Amino acid sequence: MKARNVFRKLGMTVAVGALVLTATPTAIADTTPTPAAGKTFADFLQQHDAAQRAAATCTNVYIQSPAMVRYWSTRSDSSGYTGSMLSATSTSVGGWQFFRVCQLGGGNYSFSAYQTGKYVSAELDYPGADYGMLRARADSVGDWERFRIACSGNLCTIQSAKNGKYVSAEYAYAGSGYGMLRARADSAAEWEKFYIYNYLG
Repeated sequence: MKARNVFRKLGMTVAVGALVLTATPTAIADTTPTPAAGKTFADFLQQHDAAQRAAATCTNVYIQSPAMVRYWSTRSDSSGYTGSMLSATSTSVGGWQFFRVCQLGGGNYSFSAYQTGKYVSAELDYPGADYGMLRARADSVGDWERFRIACSGNLCTIQSAKNGKYVSAEYAYAGSGYGMLRARADSAAEWEKFYIYNYLG
C-alpha cells in the first residue's frame, strides 16, 4: 500500500513518489505481519461523508528503525522512572510493538501503545541522557504527547511538537538503555529515520 493512501487518511501530504509503507524486510519476514492490503484509504474515505472525514482519524502501525533493523516496542519489563519506555530493539512484531497514530489537527499527531491505550509522552523534564525519553504512560493528550511526522523518500522522521527535537534511537547506549527512543536531536541522521508500516489487524 502506498504511503499516499496511508497518510491521506491522517491528513498528511506526502511528496509524489515517496513511500512510507515498504515491503516487509526479508531478513525477518517470518516474524513480521504483512502490511495491510486490499482496499486503499482513498477507497475507504470515499465511502464517508464530509463530516466524518473531518473528524479525527487514526490508524494502527508498527515502526522500524532501519539503522539496526529493529522495531519500536513498549517496554513491559520496566517500571518507575522508565516505566513503559519505548525502545527500538525488537526483532519481531507482536502486541507490544503495535501503536495507534491519531490526527490531532494543526499538523500534530499522537501515538498510543496498542496494548495499553496509553499515549506516548516525551519526558522533557528528565535530565541528561534521559531527556526526551518516550514513554507510553499518559491518559490524555497534552503538549508532551503531540508529535509531527514528515516523510522523504522511503523514510519518516518524528518530532516532538513541544521542543521541535527529532526522535532518536539511542544505539550507543548500553544495557537497559540500548535503543531508547528520545526526542532530543536537532537534525535527522541515521538514528532519527524510521519506516512506518500500516497494520489493520
